[in-house]
Amino acid sequence: MKVVSLYVLTALVDGLHNFYWLMNVVNGAPINLLNCAALLGSAMLLGAAVLLPFRSSLAAGVGLAGSTLLWVFYGPLIAASLFAPFSTWLEIKTFITFRDYVPLVGMFLGPVLLIACTVTSIRAIRKGPGIRSGVN
Repeated sequence: MKVVSLYVLTALVDGLHNFYWLMNVVNGAPINLLNCAALLGSAMLLGAAVLLPFRSSLAAGVGLAGSTLLWVFYGPLIAASLFAPFSTWLEIKTFITFRDYVPLVGMFLGPVLLIACTVTSIRAIRKGPGIRSGVN
């Protein structure tokens, strides 16, 4: 049950964060393909959470695929934050000033949940199909 809640929470936090950035399209910004790939990864994590009680080995594979698609977005985000820390802090300060907390939660909690989800999926795949990983 812990793994199901981890998959669902990761999918919701990261999906909401990516959907938030895709809403810039309404104002005329071009569509970012990284956000679209990450949104598909969030949907795959939700699918893995649904599959986990019934077919744990398949769910672990789907969860790892969804995590990989999410890393397509969060990998460059983390790298850009590390290479330009002052602009990152300015962006965080702007979000706090305007009380815009969705990107803050996505920036801070999203990668942490994604790391936990990726590690959990890899461990479940290594256990093999005979052991139910949804019982943990």
